[in-house]
Amino acid sequence: MASNITKDLKKYIPIFKQAHEQGVNEAETSLRIGKFFEDALGYDIFTEVSKEHTIKDRFVDYAIKLNGKVAFLVEVKQAGIELREKHIEQASNYAANGGISWVVLTNGKYWQLYHLTFDEGIQSDLIWSIDIEDDIKDVSSKLSLLHKKEILKNEHEKYFAKVKTLAPKSIIQAIFQENTLRMIRGHLKKMTGITVDEEDLVAGIKQMLSAEAWKNIGNIKVKRQRKTTRQRRVKTEPEQPVTVAILQSEASSAEELMGGGVPNIDKVKI
Repeated sequence: MASNITKDLKKYIPIFKQAHEQGVNEAETSLRIGKFFEDALGYDIFTEVSKEHTIKDRFVDYAIKLNGKVAFLVEVKQAGIELREKHIEQASNYAANGGISWVVLTNGKYWQLYHLTFDEGIQSDLIWSIDIEDDIKDVSSKLSLLHKKEILKNEHEKYFAKVKTLAPKSIIQAIFQENTLRMIRGHLKKMTGITVDEEDLVAGIKQMLSAEAWKNIGNIKVKRQRKTTRQRRVKTEPEQPVTVAILQSEASSAEELMGGGVPNIDKVKI
């Protein structure tokens, strides 16, 4: 069962809201964030919440450590300041230098969780973004992924895997499988009586999404089913006529064993 932080969250919502309205400075905002990690998210403030953690001569506001290893970084911005893309870019550089894949960006009222990959440069994927004044159940569910117990169980990694699976690019790629398109064409024919070509179906699907959505998804091609050696041989070798005379001979043998009863089979080609 996921950690339930609803009770503690309700306590901190007015605290973060007031700080946001008053625009308290970054040091005061950071103090509130640290206490939240201790009270609501289950971390030991002395051993697991490292303030102003240093990575290659650069300071990050908090490093959350478990079992002697940094689990994720927390970049804190002043309450009332809008979270911007440049903020995560800065934090990403810190994380990349330390080989850390997870970064939290927050000003108390707004929270964002990012996953970083370093294959070709630094790619930051926004996993979720919340306002603590939104639906309490949703906010509690998402912030609970940062709870010490959930991090130790790698629930954040499982959540990320699910997010990737349900991403538009993954879903479209699943649709653009040769077998899937064939099945859709079959259903359309049953519904309308009209046979559509694969190319027309692909074009129709693409029209369902905006040009901007396709730009984000990237270039996706229809994935063809890989033919087996047997399928290729059947396709290239000419079919040989098969006579039922052989079957007739086998049937006669069966008749002798069973004492008759097998009907006579004419010699035909199939």
